[in-house]
Amino acid sequence: MNKFTLLIDCHDQKGIVNAVSGFISENGGNIIDSQQYSLGLSAHFFMRVLVDASEFKIKTEDLDAAFSNIADKFSMSFKFSHHTKRMAILVSKYDHCLYDLLLRKQYGEINVEVPIIISNHLDLKHVATAFNIPFEYYPIERDEYDTNSHYDSKLRQEQRIINRLKELNIELVALARYMQILTPQFINAYPFKIINVHHGFLPSFKGARPYHQAFEKGVKIIGATAHYATEDLDMGPIIEQGVISIDHRDTVEDYISKGRDIEKQVLAKAIKAHAEDKIIVHEGKTLVFD
Repeated sequence: MNKFTLLIDCHDQKGIVNAVSGFISENGGNIIDSQQYSLGLSAHFFMRVLVDASEFKIKTEDLDAAFSNIADKFSMSFKFSHHTKRMAILVSKYDHCLYDLLLRKQYGEINVEVPIIISNHLDLKHVATAFNIPFEYYPIERDEYDTNSHYDSKLRQEQRIINRLKELNIELVALARYMQILTPQFINAYPFKIINVHHGFLPSFKGARPYHQAFEKGVKIIGATAHYATEDLDMGPIIEQGVISIDHRDTVEDYISKGRDIEKQVLAKAIKAHAEDKIIVHEGKTLVFD
């Protein structure tokens, strides 16, 4: 354990920073970076600390127990993170976000392991092969004699995927334009660990064909939104958003082309922030540290 990250949120009180920094110092750690945000005394307090733990006296598996006295004193929610996260990428047929994530990982811009790419189509298997990453195909198979076949087939397909993700110890799921609406069983298996990119500037232009909706309204900017997937479609806590200017000369195809660039950027930024433990979800919104 060379480094670890500590995320904290609790009601703001005097002495929190002193207690946390004292715990780190007394046990041989050195604070590399510390950020905090408060909504005011007796309101809420958030903190992220990055620690050089090369000489830390406490073993990784004992961190939670060692910190529990401080956490209990201040009624804190806290999380230690000390390893590279294992991320699965789910895709359908669009390849731009998939390529972008894999290239950023290859260049070291996003620190994750990607042990698997999963799709409900075979179209992008060649991309996985090019990056030497296992690709697995999970179609939604329907029974033509079963009137409820679509939803039941989706549930069976999702359960197979969930089982596979558990086998691989996946901690984060990137929906890189995975064109399926996840059911509650999938969402609840990975709460606030599934990041989706919506090809629209939420909360405007939800649902299908957002660029066409934007074109019809004659908007002057379009955007994309990366957010945690929840049971409330396209309404999960927003992590990152981006926009680009549009004018009267742009066609729907221009909207889509420009939109793809924004989609790649916001998804990558959201994945990077989660991978580096820079996000705290509080009351349906995210706090994202620099």
